[in-house]
Amino acid sequence: MNADGNLSPRSNDTRYQWGIEEIALVVVIILSILGIGITNFRPLESYRYWGAMAVVLAITAMVIGWARAKRLGEPVQKIFITQLVHWVATIITVAGVFMLLQMGRLNYENTGLILLLILGLSTFLDGYRISWGLSFVGIVMFLTGIFGGFIESYVWITLIAIICIFVVILLLERYVRRT
Repeated sequence: MNADGNLSPRSNDTRYQWGIEEIALVVVIILSILGIGITNFRPLESYRYWGAMAVVLAITAMVIGWARAKRLGEPVQKIFITQLVHWVATIITVAGVFMLLQMGRLNYENTGLILLLILGLSTFLDGYRISWGLSFVGIVMFLTGIFGGFIESYVWITLIAIICIFVVILLLERYVRRT
């Protein structure tokens, strides 16, 4: 415990406190699992979900970046601008996919998988800068999009993998915070 009675991240206390980064990561993982289920069971509507998830992922990643920058004493403004450019470009790409859908160049079912691939890549790349946990989420999203093209009922395999990865991420994050 530090002087003001709060647990510091490097405290020898065995209790673990959930921070904003972990909570944001859990939210992203839960929403991604939900989206994967929607893509598998209602592929015609999944493109709407992933379009909305682009904004949710952007906000969540920016919160994680902000929290991490503050925790490490890095300039928040620099990280914020970098992430803003990254996610605006991603949202513009998602809008381009929607335009192709409206023009009839894509069908609804494939649009959900394409958006999943785009968001997986974008989440991975942003995670590379700010949080390895977010990178894992991006990899899982991307691989889910790929598996979706090969396996008709891929959701169960993916959900087991996501849950395992989720547990590993939380355990590793806990370990990293204690050391």
